[in-house]
Amino acid sequence: MEQKSTFWKSAMTYGLYLGIALILYNVLLYVAGQNLNTTLGLVSYLIMAAGVFYSQIHYRNTELNGFISYSQALGFGIVVMLFAGVIQSLYSVILIKYLDPSILDQIRVMQEEALMERGMSDEQIEAVGQMMTKMQSPLVIAISGLLTFGFIGFIISLVTSIFVKKNDEENAFAEAMGEIKDEE
Repeated sequence: MEQKSTFWKSAMTYGLYLGIALILYNVLLYVAGQNLNTTLGLVSYLIMAAGVFYSQIHYRNTELNGFISYSQALGFGIVVMLFAGVIQSLYSVILIKYLDPSILDQIRVMQEEALMERGMSDEQIEAVGQMMTKMQSPLVIAISGLLTFGFIGFIISLVTSIFVKKNDEENAFAEAMGEIKDEE
Protein backbone atom coordinates (compact mmCIF):
# COMPACT_ATOMS: atom_id res chain seq x y z
CA MET A 1 0.00 0.00 0.00
CA GLU A 2 2.84 2.38 0.88
CA GLN A 3 4.59 1.73 -2.44
CA LYS A 4 1.42 2.48 -4.42
CA SER A 5 0.90 5.84 -2.70
CA THR A 6 4.52 6.85 -3.29
CA PHE A 7 4.14 5.84 -6.96
CA TRP A 8 1.34 8.33 -7.59
CA LYS A 9 2.81 11.05 -5.40
CA SER A 10 6.22 10.74 -7.06
CA ALA A 11 4.71 10.58 -10.55
CA MET A 12 2.64 13.71 -9.91
CA THR A 13 5.62 15.55 -8.47
CA TYR A 14 7.94 14.70 -11.36
CA GLY A 15 5.15 15.33 -13.86
CA LEU A 16 4.69 18.78 -12.35
CA TYR A 17 8.43 19.49 -12.56
CA LEU A 18 8.61 18.27 -16.14
CA GLY A 19 5.51 20.24 -17.10
CA ILE A 20 6.97 23.40 -15.60
CA ALA A 21 10.29 22.83 -17.39
CA LEU A 22 8.45 22.46 -20.71
CA ILE A 23 6.39 25.58 -20.04
CA LEU A 24 9.54 27.58 -19.22
CA TYR A 25 11.14 26.39 -22.46
CA ASN A 26 8.00 27.30 -24.42
CA VAL A 27 7.89 30.74 -22.79
CA LEU A 28 11.54 31.27 -23.77
CA LEU A 29 10.70 30.37 -27.35
CA TYR A 30 7.63 32.60 -27.28
CA VAL A 31 9.55 35.60 -25.92
CA ALA A 32 12.27 35.06 -28.55
CA GLY A 33 9.61 34.89 -31.27
CA GLN A 34 10.58 31.30 -32.08
CA ASN A 35 7.52 29.51 -30.70
CA LEU A 36 6.58 28.21 -34.16
CA ASN A 37 10.13 27.12 -35.04
CA THR A 38 9.79 23.37 -35.51
CA THR A 39 13.52 22.72 -35.20
CA LEU A 40 13.72 24.39 -31.79
CA GLY A 41 10.49 22.60 -30.89
CA LEU A 42 12.34 19.30 -31.16
CA VAL A 43 14.40 20.30 -28.12
CA SER A 44 11.25 19.79 -26.05
CA TYR A 45 11.50 16.06 -26.83
CA LEU A 46 14.99 16.05 -25.35
CA ILE A 47 13.65 17.80 -22.26
CA MET A 48 10.90 15.18 -22.00
CA ALA A 49 13.33 12.29 -22.38
CA ALA A 50 15.73 13.75 -19.81
CA GLY A 51 12.86 14.42 -17.41
CA VAL A 52 11.46 10.90 -17.69
CA PHE A 53 14.90 9.33 -17.38
CA TYR A 54 15.79 11.42 -14.32
CA SER A 55 12.42 10.77 -12.65
CA GLN A 56 12.70 7.01 -13.22
CA ILE A 57 16.21 6.89 -11.75
CA HIS A 58 15.26 9.06 -8.79
CA TYR A 59 12.11 7.02 -8.10
CA ARG A 60 14.12 3.79 -8.31
CA ASN A 61 16.84 5.01 -5.95
CA THR A 62 14.71 6.85 -3.39
CA GLU A 63 11.43 4.93 -3.27
CA LEU A 64 12.32 1.41 -4.41
CA ASN A 65 15.66 0.87 -2.64
CA GLY A 66 17.65 0.98 -5.86
CA PHE A 67 15.69 -1.67 -7.76
CA ILE A 68 12.99 -1.33 -10.41
CA SER A 69 11.65 -3.71 -13.03
CA TYR A 70 11.28 -2.78 -16.66
CA SER A 71 7.48 -2.70 -16.39
CA GLN A 72 7.57 -0.52 -13.25
CA ALA A 73 9.90 1.95 -14.95
CA LEU A 74 7.74 1.94 -18.09
CA GLY A 75 4.55 2.59 -16.16
CA PHE A 76 6.15 5.26 -14.02
CA GLY A 77 7.53 7.10 -17.07
CA ILE A 78 4.16 7.06 -18.80
CA VAL A 79 2.35 8.41 -15.74
CA VAL A 80 4.96 11.14 -15.28
CA MET A 81 4.41 12.20 -18.89
CA LEU A 82 0.62 12.15 -18.45
CA PHE A 83 0.87 14.50 -15.49
CA ALA A 84 3.28 16.71 -17.46
CA GLY A 85 0.71 16.61 -20.27
CA VAL A 86 -1.99 17.91 -17.95
CA ILE A 87 0.22 20.86 -16.96
CA GLN A 88 1.28 21.53 -20.57
CA SER A 89 -2.32 21.28 -21.82
CA LEU A 90 -3.48 23.82 -19.24
CA TYR A 91 -0.71 26.16 -20.34
CA SER A 92 -1.61 25.68 -24.01
CA VAL A 93 -5.30 26.37 -23.44
CA ILE A 94 -4.54 29.50 -21.40
CA LEU A 95 -2.04 30.73 -24.00
CA ILE A 96 -4.28 30.10 -26.99
CA LYS A 97 -7.57 31.09 -25.43
CA TYR A 98 -6.58 34.12 -23.35
CA LEU A 99 -3.00 35.32 -23.81
CA ASP A 100 -2.40 35.10 -27.57
CA PRO A 101 -5.26 33.79 -29.71
CA SER A 102 -3.34 34.87 -32.84
CA ILE A 103 -1.11 31.80 -32.48
CA LEU A 104 -3.82 29.67 -34.07
CA ASP A 105 -3.88 31.97 -37.10
CA GLN A 106 -0.09 31.79 -37.37
CA ILE A 107 -0.24 28.00 -37.24
CA ARG A 108 -2.96 27.96 -39.88
CA VAL A 109 -0.85 30.11 -42.24
CA MET A 110 2.19 27.87 -41.73
CA GLN A 111 0.16 24.75 -42.46
CA GLU A 112 -1.47 26.30 -45.52
CA GLU A 113 1.96 27.20 -46.89
CA ALA A 114 3.16 23.65 -46.28
CA LEU A 115 0.11 22.26 -48.06
CA MET A 116 0.68 24.60 -51.02
CA GLU A 117 4.28 23.40 -51.26
CA ARG A 118 2.96 19.85 -51.48
CA GLY A 119 0.88 20.88 -54.48
CA MET A 120 -2.58 20.65 -52.91
CA SER A 121 -5.44 22.52 -54.57
CA ASP A 122 -7.14 25.55 -53.00
CA GLU A 123 -10.26 23.45 -52.32
CA GLN A 124 -8.25 20.83 -50.46
CA ILE A 125 -6.45 23.49 -48.44
CA GLU A 126 -9.80 25.11 -47.58
CA ALA A 127 -11.19 21.74 -46.43
CA VAL A 128 -8.18 21.20 -44.19
CA GLY A 129 -8.59 24.74 -42.83
CA GLN A 130 -12.23 24.08 -41.94
CA MET A 131 -11.28 20.88 -40.17
CA MET A 132 -8.56 22.74 -38.23
CA THR A 133 -11.10 25.34 -37.11
CA LYS A 134 -13.25 22.58 -35.59
CA MET A 135 -10.23 21.22 -33.73
CA GLN A 136 -9.38 24.54 -32.05
CA SER A 137 -11.68 24.30 -29.04
CA PRO A 138 -9.96 24.26 -25.64
CA LEU A 139 -11.38 20.83 -24.86
CA VAL A 140 -10.03 19.30 -28.08
CA ILE A 141 -6.66 20.97 -27.53
CA ALA A 142 -6.47 19.61 -23.97
CA ILE A 143 -7.54 16.08 -24.91
CA SER A 144 -5.20 15.89 -27.89
CA GLY A 145 -2.38 17.20 -25.70
CA LEU A 146 -2.98 14.47 -23.12
CA LEU A 147 -3.16 11.76 -25.76
CA THR A 148 -0.01 13.05 -27.41
CA PHE A 149 1.88 13.20 -24.12
CA GLY A 150 0.70 9.69 -23.22
CA PHE A 151 1.91 8.32 -26.55
CA ILE A 152 5.23 10.18 -26.42
CA GLY A 153 5.64 9.09 -22.80
CA PHE A 154 5.13 5.49 -23.86
CA ILE A 155 7.76 5.75 -26.61
CA ILE A 156 10.29 7.56 -24.43
CA SER A 157 9.70 5.19 -21.49
CA LEU A 158 10.15 2.14 -23.71
CA VAL A 159 13.70 3.29 -24.31
CA THR A 160 14.63 4.83 -20.96
CA SER A 161 13.30 1.87 -19.00
CA ILE A 162 15.92 -0.34 -20.63
CA PHE A 163 18.65 1.72 -18.99
CA VAL A 164 16.87 2.34 -15.68
CA LYS A 165 15.74 -1.18 -14.82
CA LYS A 166 17.72 -2.84 -12.11
CA ASN A 167 16.52 -6.15 -10.79
CA ASP A 168 17.22 -7.37 -7.30
CA GLU A 169 18.75 -10.63 -8.57
CA GLU A 170 21.81 -10.42 -6.36
CA ASN A 171 19.66 -10.04 -3.27
CA ALA A 172 17.42 -12.94 -4.35
CA PHE A 173 20.47 -15.16 -4.82
CA ALA A 174 21.78 -14.28 -1.38
CA GLU A 175 18.39 -15.04 0.19
CA ALA A 176 18.17 -18.40 -1.60
CA MET A 177 21.68 -19.35 -0.47
CA GLY A 178 20.77 -18.32 3.08
CA GLU A 179 17.75 -20.62 2.98
CA ILE A 180 19.90 -23.52 1.78
CA LYS A 181 22.36 -22.97 4.64
CA ASP A 182 19.48 -22.85 7.12
CA GLU A 183 18.21 -26.24 5.91
CA GLU A 184 21.58 -27.88 6.54
